[in-house]
Amino acid sequence: MKAASATAKRAWTLLGYAFGFTVSVIISCAMTRAGDGVAAMWTANAFLVSALLTMPRRWGMACAAICAVCNFAVYQSLGDPLPRSVIFTLINIGESLGAAWAARIALGASLRLEDFRRLGRLFGLAIMPAAGVAATVATLYLALSAGKPWMVVWKDWFQSDAIGMGIVLPALLILTRGHARPQFRRSLLEVVSLFSAVTVGAIAVFGQNEYPLPFLVYASLTVLAFRLGPRGAVLGGLLVSAIAMGLYMLSGPPVFFSNTRDPAVRMHLMQLYCMVAFYSALLTATAVAGQARLEAMFVARMRVARHARARAIHANAAKTEFLATMSHEIRTPMNSILGFTKLVMATPGLPDEVQRRLGLIDSAGASLLTVVNDILDFSKVEAGEVELHLAPISLRRLVEDTVAIAAEPAQRKGLDLNLRMDDAADQTYMADEMRIRQVILNLLNNGVKFTRDGSVELAVEVDEGPHIDTVRFIITDTGVGIPLDRRDRLFERFSQVDSSVARTYGGTGLGLAICKGLVELMDGAIGVRSAPGRGSSFWFEAPLSRCEAQDAADAEQTESVSGARVLLVDDHPMNRELGLTFLTLLGCDVVLAEDGAAAVAAAKAGVFDLILMDVHMPVMDGLAATRAIRALSGSVAATPIIAMTADVLPEHIERCRMAGMVDHVAKPVRIEALHATLARHLGHPPTAAEAAPRAVA
Repeated sequence: MKAASATAKRAWTLLGYAFGFTVSVIISCAMTRAGDGVAAMWTANAFLVSALLTMPRRWGMACAAICAVCNFAVYQSLGDPLPRSVIFTLINIGESLGAAWAARIALGASLRLEDFRRLGRLFGLAIMPAAGVAATVATLYLALSAGKPWMVVWKDWFQSDAIGMGIVLPALLILTRGHARPQFRRSLLEVVSLFSAVTVGAIAVFGQNEYPLPFLVYASLTVLAFRLGPRGAVLGGLLVSAIAMGLYMLSGPPVFFSNTRDPAVRMHLMQLYCMVAFYSALLTATAVAGQARLEAMFVARMRVARHARARAIHANAAKTEFLATMSHEIRTPMNSILGFTKLVMATPGLPDEVQRRLGLIDSAGASLLTVVNDILDFSKVEAGEVELHLAPISLRRLVEDTVAIAAEPAQRKGLDLNLRMDDAADQTYMADEMRIRQVILNLLNNGVKFTRDGSVELAVEVDEGPHIDTVRFIITDTGVGIPLDRRDRLFERFSQVDSSVARTYGGTGLGLAICKGLVELMDGAIGVRSAPGRGSSFWFEAPLSRCEAQDAADAEQTESVSGARVLLVDDHPMNRELGLTFLTLLGCDVVLAEDGAAAVAAAKAGVFDLILMDVHMPVMDGLAATRAIRALSGSVAATPIIAMTADVLPEHIERCRMAGMVDHVAKPVRIEALHATLARHLGHPPTAAEAAPRAVA
């Protein structure tokens, strides 16, 4: 059924092209004879060329055969000699075949005339050469058979042929192959009004001989091109050409063409005027359509970009949720493993072998925690969610404490860990102590990890400025070294020198990428110098502002929390036991609650100096419990509530703060960090911004 429908459609299209060709031959021949033999605009061949370009080859050739028969029949009916009828028919069909072949080469598979360049190719590479060849053949025949002057004949034939095909062929291709774009759709009333204006303007120009008004055509066609686009422009141009030629034959040339008596010149000027008007409108419409197409492409790409951004946000949210879940599920048992291991290791009188095995457990747990922290830290750095928290720090104390942390694994491997500091490094700076320590410790641990024997050294150099010093940290080891061609991979994520490194030394390959991100966040730089078998020297530097030493001393002061009454809320029995042990060691009086509802009830019943609140709990979670406590009346609503949870991502910490919590302690809990956090909030009552207003929010 579909094949039959397609065949019928093609048959009707073929007949339409053949009919247009035949009618055009009749009109052009009649106008030529009525114009004292001056060649009228020849538009017939454009129909055949369009058929050859737009229809399948066998259908196009069938159309050519039908057009040849019709062309010959028209010439014979007009009384032309048989040889002339045959020659002119062959010229027309040959010109059409040549123009179609050249147009296919010039335009390629797509026949859409969407820009000036493609219009120029069609006219310059197909229409003009075909019309020139046809005019040459016709001139040779007429000059030899009728003795007509060859230059006059060639110019007459070429101009009428090139202009006729130059107007009608683009119009047919645009009407049959172009898109009816939504931005050029207008109401029927506007369409009728626009074409009426073109008609009135054309009649005013060509239908009277008193006033020269050629601009009326251009004005009306320009408005038509802007409003209706290329399709409207070509229809308007065809309408103007039809009116011009018709009125020319009825009343002669308009006043602005009457200054010459040569009929051929007047006809040629009329044809040229019609072509210029047609292409002025078409080029205007093409420019407008191109702009509209660019706007549509921009809108489409913005839509794609919005969808891509939405998918990326969704994917990032899924990644964040996955990281948060995995981190929470790993940190929760790690809290008990590391916490109780530390407590047992502190028990006096343990045998050395037991101490060694506990040390192995603690080391393995710390390694696992490092992997989890690396993944989370890299996710934060990559997402741009890391913020520096500046506070006065003693650079010497920071460096010495960091070296002390790395000293234990270095001693286990029998390595010398050395520290060398400039005298100028004994300064107090405004800096993020945690992030600087993280970078130094990561580089020191790498040096220890990749060094079998020898030493690891940390050197601190200071380039003093008026107010800001450039502090340079250099970590040098006597380890395996790094080949030159693989150094550029070191600071990329999940990158190690080769695949055997992960198997031999372990690690995620994220540490140096995290260091690079943190150093750049400090407006610093990081790099490495190394040679295989001769060790490595990693360095980083950052600008640090000097401040008074007393500021650092005040910042480091930690008050005693002994005697504080603390409510510890956690649904996990081991976490409650570990928290109770830590708080008891710090001298606190502890009350336990196993969920948020129990915490709210305990807060109503008793007076507490501080509440440590887990987040994920049954019955009522920590966030809801915090909001409920903040909504209570009296002083209990101002009690400092600190999150003690395995949720460590920035958005989770922010949710805790928005619920009314004033601080955050991450699991696994270190007793030193817990002590420092309690001291911060037990030393002074919380402000209104830390308590009630956040609870309402």
